[in-house]
Amino acid sequence: MKTKTSAWKRNLDLLPPRQIIAYENSLEVIRQMRCGTTITTATKNVGTTVPTVKKYAGSALQKKGRRVIVKENDRLLRKMRIYEKGKEIWIQVRGNKQAKLIGKYHSAVGRLTDQGQKDALVSLKGITVTDARGQRYILETSTTKIKEIREKIEEPEYFTVYSSGGAN
Repeated sequence: MKTKTSAWKRNLDLLPPRQIIAYENSLEVIRQMRCGTTITTATKNVGTTVPTVKKYAGSALQKKGRRVIVKENDRLLRKMRIYEKGKEIWIQVRGNKQAKLIGKYHSAVGRLTDQGQKDALVSLKGITVTDARGQRYILETSTTKIKEIREKIEEPEYFTVYSSGGAN
C-alpha cells in the first residue's frame, strides 16, 4: 500500500510563511540535538515546541528508552543556495549528507573570498550535489566566477546557505 505524503515534504515552496518558519525552527532543533542538546532544551532555545518538531522533522527522531534522540542521517528537505555555471541558485536537497556537502562548499568559498586561500576549492572541483527531484548540479569552483557572483550579491547582515522562505 502506498502511503500518502504531504506535498510540502516534496516541495518546501508549498508551505505558507508561518509554516516555513516552524519547519526551519525544527531543523535548528535537529542541528542542536546533533551537537548534544536534549530535545527539550533545544526547543526552548529555538522558541518552538516538541510537537512542532515532531510534526515537521519527526522522521529524523527516534526513541531510545525514554529519551528522544536524533538519527545520524535524515531525509529532511532543506532549501539551500549554491553557485553553478556562474550563477547563484537555490535548490532543495534531501538529507543532511547533501546539506553537509553544501555547507563544506560554502566554508571553502568563504576561505577563498574572505581569507584569500586560493586552493580552498581544489578538493571540491567536479563535485556534484543532487536536489530532491534528482537533478544534479556541479558546484562552481572557478575563483573568478565565484568572486563575480559574490560581488553581485547584496551584503546581508549575515550570510546563510539556507533559504528564509522568500528567496528562490
